[in-house]
Amino acid sequence: MERIAVEDYRIVVIADGVTDSVRNNNKGHLYERFIALLLREYGYDTPGEKHMNPTSEGIELDVEVSNSFTGRTAVVECKAYSTNVSAQALTSFYGKLKMEQEVNPDVEGYLFVLPRLVKPGHEKAKAAQERNPMFHYYDAQQVVEFLVDRGLVRPAHLVLPSDVVPSDPVIVITEDGLYSCATVLDPYSRRPEYILVWGRYPDSVVPETAKRLIETSEYGNGLGVRPIDDNHVFSPTRSSSDFPRPVVVTVRGSSEDFEYEFPASPEFFVGRRNTVSEMTRILEAGKGSLVLNAPSGSGKSSLALKLKDMLEERGGFGIVIDSRTASSPLFVTEALRIAAQRAEEAGLIVLPADSSWASLQSATATIDRATWNRRQPLMIFFDQFENVFQDVPTTREFRDLTFVAQELMRPVLLGFAWKTDIVGWTESHPFHLRDEIREKSVKVTLSPMGARDIDGLLRRLRKRLGQDIIRELSQRLREYSQGLPWLFKKFAGHVIREIEERGTTQEQLVSEAINIQSLFESELSLLNPTEQDALRYVASNAPVSALEVTERYGSAVITSLLHAKRLLVAVDEKLDTYSDIFRDFLKFGRVSIQDSYTIGLNPQAVAPVVVEVMKAGGDLAIADVATAVGATTGSIVNTSRTLRLLGISVFEPNRIRLAQAIVGSVDQEAVLRRTVADAMKQHKAYSTFLRLAERHSDGIDIPLFASELAQAYPAIDKRSERTWATYARAFALWFEYAGIAQLDNHNLRLPSEDHAGKGTLLMTSRLRAIRVESINGGPGPSLRLLELASRRAVKVDELSRGQQRAARNLRVLGLVQEQHRDVLLPAPDVFVEGKLAGPALLRGLLTLPGGPRAVSLLEGDPTVDNLSLGRALIEGPPARLKDSTIELNGKHFRSWARQAGVSIARARAVDTVPTPDVSERDSLF
Repeated sequence: MERIAVEDYRIVVIADGVTDSVRNNNKGHLYERFIALLLREYGYDTPGEKHMNPTSEGIELDVEVSNSFTGRTAVVECKAYSTNVSAQALTSFYGKLKMEQEVNPDVEGYLFVLPRLVKPGHEKAKAAQERNPMFHYYDAQQVVEFLVDRGLVRPAHLVLPSDVVPSDPVIVITEDGLYSCATVLDPYSRRPEYILVWGRYPDSVVPETAKRLIETSEYGNGLGVRPIDDNHVFSPTRSSSDFPRPVVVTVRGSSEDFEYEFPASPEFFVGRRNTVSEMTRILEAGKGSLVLNAPSGSGKSSLALKLKDMLEERGGFGIVIDSRTASSPLFVTEALRIAAQRAEEAGLIVLPADSSWASLQSATATIDRATWNRRQPLMIFFDQFENVFQDVPTTREFRDLTFVAQELMRPVLLGFAWKTDIVGWTESHPFHLRDEIREKSVKVTLSPMGARDIDGLLRRLRKRLGQDIIRELSQRLREYSQGLPWLFKKFAGHVIREIEERGTTQEQLVSEAINIQSLFESELSLLNPTEQDALRYVASNAPVSALEVTERYGSAVITSLLHAKRLLVAVDEKLDTYSDIFRDFLKFGRVSIQDSYTIGLNPQAVAPVVVEVMKAGGDLAIADVATAVGATTGSIVNTSRTLRLLGISVFEPNRIRLAQAIVGSVDQEAVLRRTVADAMKQHKAYSTFLRLAERHSDGIDIPLFASELAQAYPAIDKRSERTWATYARAFALWFEYAGIAQLDNHNLRLPSEDHAGKGTLLMTSRLRAIRVESINGGPGPSLRLLELASRRAVKVDELSRGQQRAARNLRVLGLVQEQHRDVLLPAPDVFVEGKLAGPALLRGLLTLPGGPRAVSLLEGDPTVDNLSLGRALIEGPPARLKDSTIELNGKHFRSWARQAGVSIARARAVDTVPTPDVSERDSLF
């Protein structure tokens, strides 16, 4: 047997059957007969009482036997699995044997374990045999030696032709009897070519049924089977050229920032300090396996490439393999072969001369016998691993690899990455195999990116665009990306394309109210029907042969989707969509990622706008809406964004156009509620509410909801409690309107069965917004009222006349909004970390008539006199105002500008020429 690459024998049970359960049951009975054969050779009678448990994972058999000649009895346990068995099997059996021996000291114990116990258990079993002569442990190698001694099988070295390179000797238990097999290797590649099979005697004929079962079994893996006789004459059942070789493809990284079609290469990797530190500790351990789980878009592939880079900087070698081409168990062996040979090319290891890549067992043994030039790990990382779960035998092979890796002496590190939000799970999903891989591995949780990490991406985006990013757009990118790097890159790519190719402004992008589903729908809208059909075909069958898709749809279509549209990617000779999130969208019409925009306006605040647009037939210019409701165009733009996010309106520049399904409905309010409910159910705010509702059956108060919301947005800078309270109240009121929650006295709870929604978007008792275009007075009273509204609910009807004037200024500047029951609340983003946000105030000042001109005047000359400043505020025909009034208006504006962060100096004195006053009450403000 010295020519056999790997000498350890395996014993395989192969049976026929129309279903897995029938096949497994037949295997159990064959194994039972085999054990009975062994025991008869030891002098025992046919087993009596027995317990058999055959499964797809292996066979367990417990029997009691006796020797009618000596009168002795024995307890026997037999386990046959694809991998080594845990030491627990020894502990359990030996304890049972000792209990039996306390009653009858002459009871013998036989433990058959195939292939064998794991190394610690194997050593303990040998020690137990030395201490207790009545205990017998047999692994596959010892069983085969026993069979050879009894003449029940012929050893490989007596049978195999001299001109072949054999590997992986196996004893096969079939319905037709025992047969021996060996895999023949290609002498150069050391990969499997075919299987030789022979019987007990030189003139034994291997039945056709046995050859067929061997070839189609997991052991045969479709290789041709060649029976051999005593004259070393053999003929194949199939040609080796018919055998499909597994395709192994490595993961490709991006070539630039924001190339969302590929994971980020190490040079474009950003942040994740805590996870990188954890990966460093894993590299220092140097062996075993790790599992990287996270939702789609979290950056698992990018992190795998980063880990590979970190390892190679230390002198090790790593390979990141795309698991989408894994379609058979032989993929595992082929991946090990490629990884080991590339590690040898990199100078990390030297493979043994008798290398074998015939099976998982021989491949891992080859790597374990390699010579290591440096004491650094060889890492084999399997990415996109959720695709493997579609095939149970292949998943089992990976599970076995994980188990075997625990026993290797060499520093081999395995990695697995699969997404945790798979759309469309099936009953056939091998959960137990997945969980066994995870249990044997170090588990790494990849959390979303934090605010600092997103800061880094925003800086790169600013550099890429060559311009500063306005605060509103950066905030939207934080919200929409949810701390998922792929999502950020996708939205950033949209921003780059819109700005550079179409000349869109950042302000226009903010008003679009995009989400990932709308981006996908936009991509599809640019395709013709044939391209859409081809894309969906690839998504449904991915990864699918490029030749097959090209023959079906034509090379022009596929070339366009690959290179021009960049919606497909090539995985060797197969095609897939550029993202698993996009693939799920094409297959199921939805994405696994929840929406994450924030809303500051409640139903009552947007109802006047909906009413006016509906009066106009469902389509009205934003300027006309502002005129109709008596509000500034800026506030209507904000309202239109909310309507688009909720699906009530569709995007059209400078207009509000309600969805046709709403406008054309007989019951428009009912359609509005359903539309809002559908939008909210896809939002993380609603899933946050449901999670809280499971723990608080008596309801959730708004502060608690606000606190949980803040935790759900890791990529957003920390904000004040008041800001999150504003968002929480707005979401709660939309939940209540849609009928998916009830809000009573600031207590939010799941709805009762008869709750159909509360409130209306199509009627309003009065429009609280006052049509104003200018401010009146200094900022002091208004800002004090704003601070009060940030601490507690302020009812408009309870304000004094002075406070009403102050509130009027706040409305004009867009710093407040009126919520449910006419409660005055700060608008979103007005307060940041408890302080008034200067940019929000400045934005309001710039919406005033003459505001941009006045601000520009101050920025150019901080000491400009108040009279000149006041005159800058006058638009249209000159106002017939006294200079003292104009100067007072300029003084007030200067004070407001100071609060907004504009650099202000003491105003210069000016000599004024008295202007006749038209009226003491006539004032610009």
